[in-house]
Amino acid sequence: MSSRFVFVVALVLAAAACGAPAATNPAPAHAPALTAAPSLEGETREILEELVRADTSHGHETKALEPILARLKEAGIPGEIIESAPGRGNLIARIKGTGAKRPLLLVAHIDVVPVEGQPWTSPAFTPTEKDGMLYGRGVNDDKGMAASIVVVARELAKQRTKLSRDVIVALTAGEETGGAAGVRWLLANKRDLLDAEIALNEGGSVLLAPDLTHVRSVGIGAAEKTFQSYRLAVQGKGGHSSTPAPDVDAVTTLARALVKIGDYRFEQRVLPQVKDVLALAATAEKPPLATALKHASETAPKVVPEDGAVLGRDRVYNAMTRTTCVATMLKGSPQDNVLPTEVEAIVNCRLLPDETREQTLKLLTELVADPAVAITSYADFGLGPSEELTGDVPAAIRRAAAKVFPRATVTGVMGTGATDSRHLRGAGIHSFGIATSPVTLDDVRKGLVAHGPDERRPAKWIGEGTRYLREIVLELAR
Repeated sequence: MSSRFVFVVALVLAAAACGAPAATNPAPAHAPALTAAPSLEGETREILEELVRADTSHGHETKALEPILARLKEAGIPGEIIESAPGRGNLIARIKGTGAKRPLLLVAHIDVVPVEGQPWTSPAFTPTEKDGMLYGRGVNDDKGMAASIVVVARELAKQRTKLSRDVIVALTAGEETGGAAGVRWLLANKRDLLDAEIALNEGGSVLLAPDLTHVRSVGIGAAEKTFQSYRLAVQGKGGHSSTPAPDVDAVTTLARALVKIGDYRFEQRVLPQVKDVLALAATAEKPPLATALKHASETAPKVVPEDGAVLGRDRVYNAMTRTTCVATMLKGSPQDNVLPTEVEAIVNCRLLPDETREQTLKLLTELVADPAVAITSYADFGLGPSEELTGDVPAAIRRAAAKVFPRATVTGVMGTGATDSRHLRGAGIHSFGIATSPVTLDDVRKGLVAHGPDERRPAKWIGEGTRYLREIVLELAR
């Protein structure tokens, strides 16, 4: 997911949607998808494992997509792989509908974040099942959704389902590095191939009960924070480290600036996309966190200092209620006995959707208050508007969730990460975040859902994630 601890499934999306109360007369804990479609789970897992085995942590998406294209063509779905650069493939396929409505776009990225330096307990690119969990880089973010999309598309084609709109499949490259090799490039160079009214992408959540018996909550991704990094640079005099200049220390100057940024806390606010999520989360947490969550949802958009202090100590709810900035990269001298001529740091910020990059740059400059530290915007990851949680698409997602996960409460959620939905929304395509990988809140908090070592998902819920996607597609396109 986006990506970068997005993910996901994004950390906040999954965590925020926790705590739905059980139904008075609950339906069977596990919806009967496998009885209705015995091959659904098996086919999804087969395709998912095929994708996981392809190491796309440093590109090479074309190679991973070639067998997927063959599967789609075998089902009678025309498609092609379009490269934005050598090896950086994007698969585009289309199932024709009557044209009564504009197309539905199903998007998933097949690139993944690197695993170098991470302490995996099993090979990251060898799908491994242990204790009911399937491990592998990308089983959630986002090859899990890619596999579900392929299975649903093949089923629609093979069963000759009558569709009111075309269904476009887009399995893309480079989402984890901003989309320049994938969705963003396609929108700039092959816009007609993604011409759709609606898109379903990563960025939602499906959260399981701790005992894996049922889904407690479902989150619809309607907004996400703005991803923006800033570069802090300080010039040094260079020379031999044995004779440092007594009046200039570039590293210390930069360090002082980073401490100021690290210690600063942006204003807390509860946006409309977060209000209901906090109220729902309060039902699952314990005091004083539960009390603060409930009260913050009632006083929204304001957060009183007492509640803010409690929420600010929780990494999840802190990120949901304020802009955050954190140093993620440092660069200095190329050798330990050489004084640097320049030192730099990259500070990654995740801005609340109603705040601007320019406002944040101005604030950071005033906060550092040192002309020796040059602060500039670093890279442009794009931005797009939020979606409304009213209308046909959220209603269709809610109906699908009710069919597949009858005990779940459905809310809108705001992602703290970044997904390709920002590019799609910016191009006028209404993009909503869903999830096809049911996971537990505990795994989210432990970093086992996306980007960390030992990324995993409960194996017995693989088929149900695909069934959920299938029901949404049928609601919107049949």
